[in-house]
Amino acid sequence: MFRRRGLRRRLASAGAPSVPDDQLRRLARAIDAGAAGECVPGDVQLRLAVTRAFRFPDVRELAEVRRLPLCSEPHCCNPHHWSRLCKPETPPPPYSRYAMDDVKAKEHGESTADARRTDHERLPTGSLATDGEEKPSWEAEWCRLAYWELTRRVGRQFGVRVRAVDVFGGSDGACGSGRHGLCLDALDTRGDAPQVEQVRKTRAKIGLGVTLSLESDGVWLYNRSQEPVFVSSPALDAAAAKALLVWRVAPGHCLCIFDPAAPPPATSLPNIGPVDPRSVRISFAKGWGPKYSRRDVTACPCWLEVLLPPAS
Repeated sequence: MFRRRGLRRRLASAGAPSVPDDQLRRLARAIDAGAAGECVPGDVQLRLAVTRAFRFPDVRELAEVRRLPLCSEPHCCNPHHWSRLCKPETPPPPYSRYAMDDVKAKEHGESTADARRTDHERLPTGSLATDGEEKPSWEAEWCRLAYWELTRRVGRQFGVRVRAVDVFGGSDGACGSGRHGLCLDALDTRGDAPQVEQVRKTRAKIGLGVTLSLESDGVWLYNRSQEPVFVSSPALDAAAAKALLVWRVAPGHCLCIFDPAAPPPATSLPNIGPVDPRSVRISFAKGWGPKYSRRDVTACPCWLEVLLPPAS
């Protein structure tokens, strides 16, 4: 437990107003408990100071952060109930195309200075999860999840009917913790072949994983793990770009990955082919693209396909 005196000094240095003892005690308990801590209401100045002191030191205003779906208090001061916005850049930086034969086997890391975006990706056509599979009616589902390890899908599709769903695994997000969603540890990942080492290592890093939430302004992804996640969505494709982009979402950050009110049109890209406009790919910890040894998402150890229902 943080000592109240030390906590008070830390908040004051971040610009917080004077905090009553009772509110300070509640805030200390919430910070100790992390994301599982209670909501602690407070004014704008306190919320901003707590966010700076314990999550994002360079945040200038609250418009740069967004509440996690688990939080029920609009004026919550628990810093672990907030996520940093990861916004697309406008206009996008100039990217150059790379022939796939020119890609080196060694992974070079991100291609931009701020490490938010990789270079152009080259995707298999259509939706991978639905290829050759019966397509039942969507009923009340707003999305379906398909979990993959390399080129092998693990388990069945997971239909989502609740507003926010978690995808998690590992000790930090252990199954049975009361979280609603897809627990990767509960899936039979063995199949007919032993789990390869890179998959095992990546699975161990997923932890709290991600939260996917259907909100009034679109479908949001919240990265709650300690590793980055990489996202490809036709809805994130800049109009100036001629191919889909892969976005890096850092730990503690969030990104709107799809807007059902303004879905992207079906399209076909040169050298790629048809792209499913209602399929989003998310890779845990490992990126892909021409600047990586992994040339497409099927080379990533652990990844997720989010399938949005067809337009009505």
